[in-house]
Amino acid sequence: MIVVMYITIVAGIVLPRITGAGRQATETNLIATLRELRAAVACYQAELGVYPASLDDLVTNKAPSVGLNEQGVEIPIFAQDFHGPYLIASGGRLPVDRTTGKREWYYETSPPRIGYVRSMSTGTSLNGRPYSEF
Repeated sequence: MIVVMYITIVAGIVLPRITGAGRQATETNLIATLRELRAAVACYQAELGVYPASLDDLVTNKAPSVGLNEQGVEIPIFAQDFHGPYLIASGGRLPVDRTTGKREWYYETSPPRIGYVRSMSTGTSLNGRPYSEF
């Protein structure tokens, strides 16, 4: 009986820490992935002078026909200026958002935050901050 009680106490102490560590790893992965996506958008914009019309334009080898200026207006892209892909991802697709398990991201295509990427997750981090605000 004492052994069972001891195991129960130890499990009560250890299990929450293991669960918290997994969630912390998921949040760290989300932050790293967002940085990578945002850096790819910035590189695309710096090189072409326009923002990608969609995030899928970051992982393609073929030049998209248009990009977006600071006002969100479509501007033609010249194929010779395109040096993609700007994001190297598994299978030539966008990375997975570990908080949702999907390859879906919210991408701003209108001012004032054009070109900004964030998670589509409705969850909340360990510190209470919504994942969509990372």
